[in-house]
Amino acid sequence: MLADFHFLRPLWLLAALPVLLFTVLLYYYRREQSPWHSLIAPHLQQVLLGGQLLIKKQPLALPLLLLCWLTTTLALAGPSWQKLPQPAFALKKATVLVLDMSLSMRATDMAPDRLTQQRFAALDFTQQLKEGELALLSFAGDAFVISPLTPDHNNIRLLIPDLKPEIMPAQGSNLLAALQQADKLLRQAGYIRGDVVVFTDGFDNNSLREMQDLLNNWPHRLSVLGFGTEAGAPVKLESGELLKSATGAVVVPKLPQAQLAALAKRSGGVYVQATASANALDDLLNLPALSALDQADTGKQIQGDQWQDNAVYLVWLLLPLLLLQRKYSSLLSLGVLMLLPYQIDAVEWRDLWQTKQQQAKQDYASGDFAAAQQKFTDPLWQGNAAYRSGDYATAEQAFRQAAEQNPGADALHNLGNSLAQQQRYEEALAAYQQALQHNKDFTPAQQNADLMQQLLQQQEQEKQQQEQQDQQQQDGDKQQQQDADGESQSDDSSQSDADADSESQQQQSEQQQQNAEPEQQEQPEPQQMQAEEEAQADEAEQQQQQAVHEAWPNATPEEQQQLDNLLRKVQDDPALLLRNKMYLEYLKRQQQRLPKGVDEQW
Repeated sequence: MLADFHFLRPLWLLAALPVLLFTVLLYYYRREQSPWHSLIAPHLQQVLLGGQLLIKKQPLALPLLLLCWLTTTLALAGPSWQKLPQPAFALKKATVLVLDMSLSMRATDMAPDRLTQQRFAALDFTQQLKEGELALLSFAGDAFVISPLTPDHNNIRLLIPDLKPEIMPAQGSNLLAALQQADKLLRQAGYIRGDVVVFTDGFDNNSLREMQDLLNNWPHRLSVLGFGTEAGAPVKLESGELLKSATGAVVVPKLPQAQLAALAKRSGGVYVQATASANALDDLLNLPALSALDQADTGKQIQGDQWQDNAVYLVWLLLPLLLLQRKYSSLLSLGVLMLLPYQIDAVEWRDLWQTKQQQAKQDYASGDFAAAQQKFTDPLWQGNAAYRSGDYATAEQAFRQAAEQNPGADALHNLGNSLAQQQRYEEALAAYQQALQHNKDFTPAQQNADLMQQLLQQQEQEKQQQEQQDQQQQDGDKQQQQDADGESQSDDSSQSDADADSESQQQQSEQQQQNAEPEQQEQPEPQQMQAEEEAQADEAEQQQQQAVHEAWPNATPEEQQQLDNLLRKVQDDPALLLRNKMYLEYLKRQQQRLPKGVDEQW
């Protein structure tokens, strides 16, 4: 600690020079100034010599004043020996991650394929990117925004595993559309310049000239991570087949490293070829900050280590002196005021006239449930605040704690509500029944218990119906197998009696069937598929609303809203949701007659 001792404002030490000068002058002034001092008794000197001696009625007043002066000077110099903790500096930075979802990403020149290696690299990139906001785009025949700019990089990580070429609405490799979409995304977020990092294995050759023209006046910095090799490899589709062109030749996409490196260099970025090494992303992650992004922060200096000003401890030394010498209280008070810290911690004005509990209730009434939860000390009220804010897991813990400390109907009823919101109906029913044991006349608990029983019955019925459907399907499969076996046996027994006419008729029927098979194998149009999906979703929602109203016909609007939130079920299939989202956007663009921009389908 002594090694770190220093003064924050050392120039204030010059104020101690008058103290030293005054002390020397006082010393010489109080010395004997005439021979009479040695001849006259000390108790007669004050009467006989008059004002020639500086003998005060309070002999300690002047030394105390000099001591206060010196203490104040040292305090103003700012003695310090402790460092203050500093918050991390957050850089204003925006990065758009663009992932290639063309069919060529399933080429097998990287084990197991390019798509898998790209997914791992994207997860590592989002994890190691510590600063700024991040967005996610994907492109194939067109480009689509998967996630806008957000400081929550973990949200991007959750979406990456669900991306694959099969969910893209249009096939191709339209890198030009991805760059245009990235520029639009950055501008909408208020970033004049930003980083665009593209993970790709190539692009449509016909768009090279347009991309070069775009990058000539592009304000952003493009960096590319290339996947694959210059030799290329066949594309193994998800079905296990090899991708073939319209002429029937096996497609072997190659990595155009020279062209990708030239595009990255044109905008000031870097090009890196993807490898299995963990250091492949270092060049992309260690890019210097863009100067345009730092213009908003010009004039602001990043402070280094800050030291704690410990002058306040010297103030406590002045307080006893202030009590001893009331005559010099004004001077000492001025010294104390000079020692007030320059920065003080902010406090709420409500602390002057409201307790924490009063503030918590006021925040709860105004709808600031998060602040109220932090201020409440009663676990029941903490659970109510967490429940209102939508954090049902935290509310459950608080209600359990409240039920353990003070078992009662209110805590158990609220516990049942938090469990019901998490769709844990059996545990919620048990909590409601426990609440009724404490208070049999608790009507809300009885109504919710009845509702939970109905929901459990519906779940049981749905489970039984599903089992019956599965059993019927299995029985139908067995019956079809038996019918097929019987027909084959009948055909074998009658085949020897068939004549030439029947054989020709059979050949004609088989030919007609073969001609009819392509029509039967045609897949429905995309618009028809979308209409069917929307119709099924509307029907499911109507059935759900009907079940809600039948289960609780006399519910208040607030209770009905809570029940709607409780019963709302969303299919947990992120890939399907992403596919539908991109498909709707693709249809919208087609209606607006936007150019497709690609010719190749990989």
